[in-house]
Amino acid sequence: MVEIVYCVNTCDDVVHCKYGEKSAQSLSSAGFRYVAFKSYEGLGHYTVPREMGEVSTWLSSRLGLEGFSS
Repeated sequence: MVEIVYCVNTCDDVVHCKYGEKSAQSLSSAGFRYVAFKSYEGLGHYTVPREMGEVSTWLSSRLGLEGFSS
């Protein structure tokens, strides 16, 4: 089982949000059952701590690392 989290920013002028959404839909249509799609309002072609925190939480939960700290 492959799980995918797909994050896009609504004001990205490099990769338009609609293409990210279409890519996530294409993955689902191709048989990927676990595709999480998240859009971030007002952000451009960069990441912010909130986005990375959410991705980290998502990944940690998939790897069984909840509550783990270094």
